[in-house]
Amino acid sequence: MNPTTQAEKLENPVIPVDDRKLPSFDEITAIAKEIGPRLSPAEWLMTCCGLRIGESLGVFPEDMRDGTLRIRRQVIRYKDTTGKYTPKYAPLKYRKEGEWRDIPVPASLEPFIDRLPIRNASGGMPYPDLLRKSWDRAIKRLELPAYNPHDLRHRWTTAALTNECPSTRCLAGSDIVRSRSRWTGMATSRRTGRSAAVRSSRRPSGRTCSHQAERPQCAVPARC
Repeated sequence: MNPTTQAEKLENPVIPVDDRKLPSFDEITAIAKEIGPRLSPAEWLMTCCGLRIGESLGVFPEDMRDGTLRIRRQVIRYKDTTGKYTPKYAPLKYRKEGEWRDIPVPASLEPFIDRLPIRNASGGMPYPDLLRKSWDRAIKRLELPAYNPHDLRHRWTTAALTNECPSTRCLAGSDIVRSRSRWTGMATSRRTGRSAAVRSSRRPSGRTCSHQAERPQCAVPARC
């Protein structure tokens, strides 16, 4: 008899994201200005496209075409054979080498294309921690709540899961979840669906499928 069959299943609760504790557009704008023009494109990529930190650092100009951002790589912190840590490009999370995912991208991100890919002060590949540390310093100088850079991804995902996006038209609920799962790069559609259930519980009643509803494309630099 396999003893593991008697083991109790571990709890894996869905922790809801409190959208009232996420940074506002004005706060995001202030942080971007404080971080500076070299690193701020990463912040806007996370805000407008829901990217992870490492993914935002791996975007090249040619990755944007015809309103679509094709995410091919992420920057990770890698320990080489000498024991030294160095940044390098790696496959996306939950993806194999050569795989990618496509995300709708607002036209207002086009002014940032010339600043890609993002580099450190010496012109080399940046560590993800570079953005985190710059973010933390900006938060402290601006005396803002202790926001995390990953909150930008939560902000975009919350909007994408609870509001209609023009790139999906009026899809059925399961199709919308699958689309969001592809865009965010989640492991499975089921995981995205569980997040959708949590977020949709705060969605105003009576809202119909409409392209005029709030959508992630609203949070873009063009609003400044």
